[in-house]
Amino acid sequence: MAQLEHRVPAITEELPLERIRELLAQLKSEAPESLSWELGIHIDTLSEALKESAAHQRGVEEENRQLQERLRSERHEYMELRASMDELLNLHELSETISSSFDIEDILASLIELSGRFIESESCGVFSLDETRERLTALTLRGAPGLVERLEAQWEDGIIDWVLRERRPVVFEDMEAQRDVADQSTVVVPLIVRGEHIGVYALHCPRAKDDFTASEIDLLWVLTSQAAIAIENSRLYTDLEETHIQLKNSQHQILLSAKFAAIGELAGGVAHEVNNPLQIILSRIQLMMLQNEDDTKIVGGLELVEHNVKRISHIIRALLGFAGHNAQETEWEEFDIGRALRQALALVEHRFDKGLIETSLVCADDLPMLVGNIGELEQVFINLMINAQNAMADGGTFMIEVQCQGQEIEVRFADTGPGIASEHLDRIFEPFFTTRVDEGGTGLGLAVSYRIIEQHQGTLTVESELGIGATFIIRLPFPLEGKEGE
Repeated sequence: MAQLEHRVPAITEELPLERIRELLAQLKSEAPESLSWELGIHIDTLSEALKESAAHQRGVEEENRQLQERLRSERHEYMELRASMDELLNLHELSETISSSFDIEDILASLIELSGRFIESESCGVFSLDETRERLTALTLRGAPGLVERLEAQWEDGIIDWVLRERRPVVFEDMEAQRDVADQSTVVVPLIVRGEHIGVYALHCPRAKDDFTASEIDLLWVLTSQAAIAIENSRLYTDLEETHIQLKNSQHQILLSAKFAAIGELAGGVAHEVNNPLQIILSRIQLMMLQNEDDTKIVGGLELVEHNVKRISHIIRALLGFAGHNAQETEWEEFDIGRALRQALALVEHRFDKGLIETSLVCADDLPMLVGNIGELEQVFINLMINAQNAMADGGTFMIEVQCQGQEIEVRFADTGPGIASEHLDRIFEPFFTTRVDEGGTGLGLAVSYRIIEQHQGTLTVESELGIGATFIIRLPFPLEGKEGE
């Protein structure tokens, strides 16, 4: 193709026609007329052939020019097609990320990585609007520092608010850049979902405002719009997951409450039926011990029977307590939970001292007064304290923290014992479930505690990690207006 670009010289440049004419005139005067005539014919024929060759050459040159123009056009179309394919690939990658992950960190990382392929930036970040829509909070930041300060200044100047009203990407020249530094600018793209603004995507770029092409800004706008939808979906998924967990916990508590009610009713009936003959057996054993006090062998056997009968009696009393915790609200009174906890801790503190366990009680100031059965609640507190002491056979640390959480008071009983196995967590509050069978555990302490807290419209939950310890959490609601007088 390059050979076609060399233009063949014109006829007048290739042949000395004037000299040929002079020589022809000379031949006419010297040569025979017939020879001159024939020579003239041949020369005219040759001249016509040369003219045709020149015309053909010009046609070839024009065709070559058209081919060159077509080649440049097709190359331009190819580059545009290649750019469009790159844009589609970027969109495809972002769409895959959106469809395959609800992790907001992955979504933001993909947006920054893909936009960086066609717009170079020194720093960039995604910012969300808070609930009051009065400030921006950085979700993620990349690159050199200073972007947050730029955005805060633009927010104060009303520029970000203007971008949000414009509902399109806007490029600003960096007026603070030094004269000897290359042109810089900031690109701000609004994040919009279902017509609502949720934040902005900002990039600080080492380029002048006029250097950005329309296709770059359009592609950035599309990527940001896709990311905005993904961010909102991630938030919705997180909210749905939290709601599902709360629903699952509520269902578990409802089932546990129903189980407690059924077991309590059954236990109450069985306990009353068993307790009376059990007391008769115990009195008879004690009488036989007095009658045979000289026979150590018989007395030893009777003492063993007495010990186990008393253990059965202890279980029966626990069953009666489990079935009988239905305190009427008329028995409730106003109380200070901090004082109640200190009293309960004082009763069992000697057990902690004996077991080389450090204790602490952290109680927030100005806690509101609660209403309830203080005797039953102190029983719950003491039970949780004793359980913690039993869990730390080799010593440790026991901490009680009390604080307000919304419209509730939260009490956390944290120990540094071995923790509770995950397979036991779902059954820890079930009646008769215990991991201390060899130590005389009845499995009713936590069940009774759970029911007492439930009757106070509160919740009793547990968090545990093996090797770290366990934390039992009581949440009691603030009293309703007029409750104290009931």
